[in-house]
Amino acid sequence: MWLGRGQSHGAGVFRSTAPAGTTSLLRRSCGALLSSATARICTSVDLSRDVLAPGSVPHSRTHDYVASTDADWADELTSSVARGFGHNHAGAHASALGRNDVTLTTPKAKAFTYREVALHDRLREVTREVAMKPALIHGDRVVTYAELDAASDRLAGALARRGVARGDRVTIFMPNSVEFVIAFYGTLKAGAVVNPINAQSKEREVRFQVEDSGAKAVFVHEALWPVIEPIRVELGEQRVLSRTGNAPGVGVTRFDDLVAETGPAPALRADLDDLAALPYTSGTTGFPKGVMLTHRNLTANQQQFFAAAPVRREDVFLNVLPYFHIYALNLLMAGAVSLGATQVAMSRFDMVEYLTLVERHKATVCFIVPPIVLGLAAHPEVDRHDLSSVRFFFSGAAPLAPEPARRLAKRTHIPIIQGYGLTETSPVTHANPIDAAIIDSIGRTVPGTEHRIVDLETGTRDLGPGEVGEIAVRGPQVMKGYWRKPDDTAAVLRDGWFFTGDVGKVDENGYVFIVDRKKEFIKYKGFGVGPAEVEAVLCEHPSVADAGVIGKPDEAAGEIPKAFVQLRAGATVTAEELMDFVKERIADYKRVREVEFIDKVPRTASGKILRRELAEKEKAASASR
Repeated sequence: MWLGRGQSHGAGVFRSTAPAGTTSLLRRSCGALLSSATARICTSVDLSRDVLAPGSVPHSRTHDYVASTDADWADELTSSVARGFGHNHAGAHASALGRNDVTLTTPKAKAFTYREVALHDRLREVTREVAMKPALIHGDRVVTYAELDAASDRLAGALARRGVARGDRVTIFMPNSVEFVIAFYGTLKAGAVVNPINAQSKEREVRFQVEDSGAKAVFVHEALWPVIEPIRVELGEQRVLSRTGNAPGVGVTRFDDLVAETGPAPALRADLDDLAALPYTSGTTGFPKGVMLTHRNLTANQQQFFAAAPVRREDVFLNVLPYFHIYALNLLMAGAVSLGATQVAMSRFDMVEYLTLVERHKATVCFIVPPIVLGLAAHPEVDRHDLSSVRFFFSGAAPLAPEPARRLAKRTHIPIIQGYGLTETSPVTHANPIDAAIIDSIGRTVPGTEHRIVDLETGTRDLGPGEVGEIAVRGPQVMKGYWRKPDDTAAVLRDGWFFTGDVGKVDENGYVFIVDRKKEFIKYKGFGVGPAEVEAVLCEHPSVADAGVIGKPDEAAGEIPKAFVQLRAGATVTAEELMDFVKERIADYKRVREVEFIDKVPRTASGKILRRELAEKEKAASASR
């Protein structure tokens, strides 16, 4: 993966200690007030009762870790992340919260220090520091840090009273919304594990992930309820089932009612090795796998990212990327909270709205994906808006084509940098320095991360600069493993190294260039599509004998899923009928965009589809057109 309802309390004055009802949680405000509200910091209000739950002292520990980073760069960035992640609030307060530093060193690099703190404890810390600052703006809804902290406390208590305990999984099936963020932190405060589901998922995909994760509770947004309705009875058995808006039927609880309940949050002491998130990644040989990410994985990677990208507390993040994707979940949504910045969230991308929000909120950092880069580089609407507040664009989730990136930078005079990572690495492992970016490179390792380029045959022999091999990485952001899949875990985690499946090379200055992908998953607009899953759906059609799916290069999307279909003897079906068949059964981004009928799908003697042959066939056909 390349980097993945409220009641107003007056004009800009809002309570820090919220009563039981959710009407006090959120506020509505006209756009003119937002930029001034963003800068407001309240430090005098007493938050001890509603903000800090009993027993909320973060668990601390020290350990040694090896890290490889360019020495001068690491020195500069260590200072940067310290300023943004709590090190600037020293003294008795820091000591009382149990703050701890972990230093990563190698003989060739200066130390990089990161703080160990659980995600929800970091929210509590930030709330003490900037209680009345807007944490989240979504449409005309504005949530301060105090409101987010208090609401997630109440939700955590409601979950605990319904039997959700430490280590239980809680599924969140929501688009970007205020409710998603509250559900995220409420789940963590209950000691449970966040299990996000792609908001484009269909019924079968939701059922699979809920059952595979063993979720104890499921939060659903009202806009997605039609997907849940056919399976709500089975999902509600032995689980807490809650939805936003009105809650139809027996056994479904209104989300607002849970957030309105009084009572303390569970008095749990966070262990940094506890799971915090269980996102699912598309596999190439089967259905998606759960990725076990701990609090240490996620908060360490946030700080690595903050050091590599010049972000700061005063920033306003504009985020259109979906929260269920690890890029947005950890770096943008939770990352903004850990930083103490303000995030402006969109539920879907619209060019005019996006540019309007940049102007309205004076966004300083815009997190985007390559299709948005392409649009910003060419759309005439860009020239009608003032983007002077933006300090840089950061692109991730899919490979960034150099030419559109150059056009965007030239057009806007705003730097654009790209990074790289995977769900299994929380996600970021590499990023370009803003003042020395190489546009067709994924950059250098972020502080506290090592990488190797190893031979493709054995994976044991290290290669030198310019030699092509598989990229392996090691650092505190590497996952604990795949959920209930020890064999799959052992295949990619060896001696602490995560073997990415991506093929690349490194130059003499440490910049990495992706050459190819060893894995065969498809990248459609930044989303991973597992071909095996799409093939399985195609083969459910009565006319299909076999199918192989590959990624076909596409300028706008990066790749599109293309299917090579072998029909049963005597069967007839059109390409359009097959594409509609798939579209009805899986998320829109996974659906087949092109179908080609062939006599026989190539397979190995052991039965594996030879997708490389299909890719070569497609490449030859494209060259002859």
